[in-house]
Amino acid sequence: MRTDRSLPVRALALLLTSGSAFPLFAQVAGSAPAAEPLISVDNTLNYAMLALAVVQVVFVISLAGIMRTLGGTGNWAKRLAKQKGRALVAIPFALLLSIPANAQAYQAPRAGLTNYELFWVLVAVNVFLFIILLVQINITRSMVATMAAEKEEVAGIAPVKAPSWMDNLLKRLTRQVEIEKEQDVLMHHEYDGIRELDNVLPPWWVWLFYGSIIWSVVYLVNVHLIDIWPDQKTEYVNEMAQAKTEVDAYMATLTNSVDETNVVMLTDPSALSNGKAIFTQFCTPCHGGDAAGSETSVGPNLTDAYWIHGGGVKNVFKTIKYGVAEKGMISWKSQLQPAEMAAVTSYIISLQGTGGASQKAPQGDLWTESAAPSDSTGTPADSSIARPDTVLAVVN
Repeated sequence: MRTDRSLPVRALALLLTSGSAFPLFAQVAGSAPAAEPLISVDNTLNYAMLALAVVQVVFVISLAGIMRTLGGTGNWAKRLAKQKGRALVAIPFALLLSIPANAQAYQAPRAGLTNYELFWVLVAVNVFLFIILLVQINITRSMVATMAAEKEEVAGIAPVKAPSWMDNLLKRLTRQVEIEKEQDVLMHHEYDGIRELDNVLPPWWVWLFYGSIIWSVVYLVNVHLIDIWPDQKTEYVNEMAQAKTEVDAYMATLTNSVDETNVVMLTDPSALSNGKAIFTQFCTPCHGGDAAGSETSVGPNLTDAYWIHGGGVKNVFKTIKYGVAEKGMISWKSQLQPAEMAAVTSYIISLQGTGGASQKAPQGDLWTESAAPSDSTGTPADSSIARPDTVLAVVN
């Protein structure tokens, strides 16, 4: 029984007749290149695409000669018509009908094509040639099948359906014995009417087994003899170290997510130096250059152990962030980044015990970390609104 293969060809002819396959050329020729190209294109890639197009042209010409040889001048179209292949004959005319659509959509050319535009033009040309190759191959197969069927009909031989490529592939992968020859591999024992066939092992299983043996030898030599690959323990340690490095790098990008609940004391010299620079710029008018203040200073002494609104890293950070509006301490969260406030906090904490003889008298309560209340890091009401002339005064 013969199968009708003209349906895919009809669909292809309809697609080509509609012209939907060709407006791509007009779009490529008339539109500006994208700001960020999908791929990097150079002359080497364009030369490769041009060479591919030339090779396909050679195949197209060769297949056209074969088709003329098989069908004879003017006869191959008639043969295909007998096999319901009229759509194949209409494909060249469909291609011609689709060309005017390109001319209508075409825009005025520019001075020249860039490498990127030329690449996509060559891609379109190669796709077009590939479609022609597929059509020619399908036509050639139909012509050969038609000629073979005619010869069989003349000789009175019933056509025999040849095994498909899938059947041949499965036969090679399994080496299964044909049903007619199962008696040759039938074993002599049986149980409850069930007989066993002495089939050989499937090639895919044999290849997998031999491949596992080869891989085990390669692994043994590289890991345990010449020590090129790391063993599992070393690989685990290396991966954990790499993961820690990546986590640290990621956490470094989250400096702006620091708040009064997770801020920690920074001991890095660069962070403390940054905190000192910020303190010198914004805090010295109220607390003095040494942060110890004086009897005439607005802000309290930041170098002793007495704090009005709680000591420690979290409380000092909270005071800087939200301020104390009733005492002239503004909120700095709109002017400083969280990482900058954390640096200033760490710098202030690092100054404990450095006050001189002229330092301001203690204010507030003696602070110890062990006496810190559990809710000392609670977030107060937002007090970011302050007078324009208010300066920073960390009230301790």
